[in-house]
Amino acid sequence: MKLFLSLLFALLILTAALKAEARNLTPVEGLEALRRSFGTMQDFTADLTQEKQLSIMKKKLVMQGQIRFKKPDRFYMELVPPYSSKVLLKDTVLLQRLGNQGELQRIVLPPEQGLSRWFATLAKPITAVPEGMEVRAEQTGSQTSVTIRPAKGGQLKELTVVLHDDGTVRKLVLEERAGDKTVMTFRKTRKNVGLSEADFRLE
Repeated sequence: MKLFLSLLFALLILTAALKAEARNLTPVEGLEALRRSFGTMQDFTADLTQEKQLSIMKKKLVMQGQIRFKKPDRFYMELVPPYSSKVLLKDTVLLQRLGNQGELQRIVLPPEQGLSRWFATLAKPITAVPEGMEVRAEQTGSQTSVTIRPAKGGQLKELTVVLHDDGTVRKLVLEERAGDKTVMTFRKTRKNVGLSEADFRLE
């Protein structure tokens, strides 16, 4: 009996270890995981912790705030003091304001990096990786990580999305060509709450 229990215990440990082992996915499988995650999502909002590593600084900046997203092309992020800022992305137009009274900055992204193109790509079953895009993906336990390198040009070098098996986004990692890196971890994620245009304003 003791031998049986020992073998059973060892089997359970081995099974848990195998479940946690990373499994490489094909690029198409990775994009399909993203598509399924966003397929039923019209909007979402979440609290976030953002860690930003600037290329010119050794110390990370740790910030708290909230994000909102709405199909087909709206993204909003607000960080609270002491690093207060607001960012609004409307497809390819990025607007940013540092502080409550800071100057409004405007950046126009290349068309291939616009939100509408990203989600148009994910709107139907994916059978091939879009031209100019590199994709890596792996699955570890209940999480899937998908890393995308867009075509050359623009500020974004690499984007990594970490999904839970329930379809919610848990983390975003953005690496810029200038060397800056941003890690956003989400909490209290809510999907399909009926966000409106009023929720996507820099005021």
